[in-house]
Amino acid sequence: MFPVAPGEADRVQALHALKILDTAPEAHFDAICRTAAALFGAPVALVSLVSEDRQWFKARCGLGIDGTARDVAFCSYAILSQEAFVVEDATRDPRFRESPLVTEHGVRFYAGAPLILGPGLHVGSFCVMDVVPRTFRPEETRQLQDLAAVVVAQLRLHRAEQDLREREERLRLALRAGRMVAWERDLRTGHATRSDNAQELLGIGSGPISLILDRVHAEDRPHVERFSAYGGTLDAVEFRYRTPEGRQLWLCMRAEQTEPDRIVGITFDITDRKLSEARLWRAANHDPLTGLPNRALFQERFRDALAQAEETGARVGLILIDIDDFKDVNDTLGHDAGDALLTEMAVRLTEMARPGDTVARLGGDEFAVILAGSPRLEAAAVFAGNLLERLRQPFAYRGRPLATKASMGLACFPDHHRLPDELMKDADIALYRAKASGRNRVTLYAPEMRALTEKRVAVSGQMQEALLGGQIVPFYQPKVCLATGRIVGFEALARWLHPVEGVLAPGYFGSAFEDPELAHAIGSRIVARVAADMRAWRARGLDFGRVAVNVSSAEFHRPDLAEATLAALQAQDVPPTCLEIEVTETVFLGRGSDFVSGILRRFHESGVTLALDDFGTGYASLTHLKQFPVDHIKIDQSFVRGLEQDGDDAAIVAAVIGLGRALDTRVTAEGVESQGQVRRLRAMGCGFAQGYLYAKPMAGSRVPWLIGNWPAIAAGLAEEAQATAPPAPAPARAAG
Repeated sequence: MFPVAPGEADRVQALHALKILDTAPEAHFDAICRTAAALFGAPVALVSLVSEDRQWFKARCGLGIDGTARDVAFCSYAILSQEAFVVEDATRDPRFRESPLVTEHGVRFYAGAPLILGPGLHVGSFCVMDVVPRTFRPEETRQLQDLAAVVVAQLRLHRAEQDLREREERLRLALRAGRMVAWERDLRTGHATRSDNAQELLGIGSGPISLILDRVHAEDRPHVERFSAYGGTLDAVEFRYRTPEGRQLWLCMRAEQTEPDRIVGITFDITDRKLSEARLWRAANHDPLTGLPNRALFQERFRDALAQAEETGARVGLILIDIDDFKDVNDTLGHDAGDALLTEMAVRLTEMARPGDTVARLGGDEFAVILAGSPRLEAAAVFAGNLLERLRQPFAYRGRPLATKASMGLACFPDHHRLPDELMKDADIALYRAKASGRNRVTLYAPEMRALTEKRVAVSGQMQEALLGGQIVPFYQPKVCLATGRIVGFEALARWLHPVEGVLAPGYFGSAFEDPELAHAIGSRIVARVAADMRAWRARGLDFGRVAVNVSSAEFHRPDLAEATLAALQAQDVPPTCLEIEVTETVFLGRGSDFVSGILRRFHESGVTLALDDFGTGYASLTHLKQFPVDHIKIDQSFVRGLEQDGDDAAIVAAVIGLGRALDTRVTAEGVESQGQVRRLRAMGCGFAQGYLYAKPMAGSRVPWLIGNWPAIAAGLAEEAQATAPPAPAPARAAG
């Protein structure tokens, strides 16, 4: 059952009095829903009216049904409140978790503001829904209530228009109170007799038709002139009119020819309605923060520009723009700074745009520029470059300079694709390439980019199947103590046991880690398999040290990463001290370092060690060593590879080893392949090494064999080291 307020009968009576239930869709209600969906980033927005036993949607966006029973409706509760009613996660709310909106349509989040006609007269709600749980900020609550007030105004307007139509049907041309003029015109003389209030409303009295025609906007005049020479029933016409005092009005004229030489009609002021429609249209088609066209208006203008270019042979350029590190601005300086940055970007883009171009904000930190009548491809690229230079210039925010950078993707018609969706995809692919190549640059679309993108998408799909088929497994590479030659641990490396291609390394499927959900699935699978392998090795009494597992940046978006990993170990009865987590510096950079820090501290407190992988290839490493609980540094193999030939590489390796010694942190050199590298590393004081010299990554089933045979393997390596060692320098002979 649903809850009922004390004044239920009065509420239902007020709803029916609106005469709106089960009426046809109306554009202004639909526009409010689209506005809310865009404003709140929600897939569903509804104008819901709650009657005796059901809720009916006067307008809807993103939902394929026109109503539900009242006993499963969120809005049954929203109408009980004076303010917005919010359900952050419906699956956790016993009132709604069995609702078809949740079980069949995937609704997780709901926020609804009551539609209040008067005290106790809550006839419905204006609401937004999402398929993921979320919270609703106070400013969002206010915005939702403001939109609900607009809906109430439209409900009242609907009722007024209903009443008007009923009165027009009964009396046809009777005057109604308000700004309306009744008139009749003699077709033989052209003289129009107007009601007494014409002077007040229009600034003219009775007289020839030219009195009103001379004040009609030039673009609308032909439509009005046909009233002076039309036989039969006339449709309504809306037009702009300037009074003798200079005020511009919007008027609507309705007329009917009642006799062969006589027309009667009414003219009424629709200025307020037109202004309201203009405001709603602008709200539905423009970004409220920057005032730029939004995605809906952008798509309309983009289609129009391409259609015109097809007809005229012109060119059209499309630039997609993404602000680099925008989230960092919000996280470090606050959302006010982020809003200021977005507004400044909009101003700069608009200043640089040419007449006829369209600058739009597509959402978040993404903008677009349509270069209508674009010059040749090379010139469009130059324009984009100049645009980027302008965006790079810092601007002052609260007295401090704020640096700005952006990535851009450029595609052109007809040089690339001709259809709007395909050309949009071209520019988006180029933007993705710009960000993947280091950001802060313009990338021009090339056909081979699409092939790479399609391959990335295909690999992601194949990886989904590979996970289901149990084809993603860990391979293990030993870590060796340079002082004793003993195995001190292993690194678990993801491998794909492809049924056709054989064993594939992340070099083939690494793009899958860009998808957070897929990265989480791969990471969870690897951790589970590693935990199972460690349990088997422990059961055999093998001393395998710690096993390191690589964790991608995307996996740190999971707030329960540490808990899920530790639970996998616990399920196999493996202590946390057997595990090491390897991360690269990209994990620390930008996206919620406080969040990452909490996860790493949870690992550290449980006994899991943290290794910083590929050390030296990123930046701000010293800050990371100080800020995060790093137990282990791994020198990137690119420096180890040139250790014997490149003095700069040797200096970097020596510096990292010295840093590790000073911080009492373990240091492991990756990619060790020769005895010469081992000798240099030992001489520098490096503690541990890993690479093909010792073993290539192997299946978990081979690890027991490796550990059992390691004394013999280590002895062979020692003999090889002795055989390849350079001869000791001969002692100097005494002089004389």
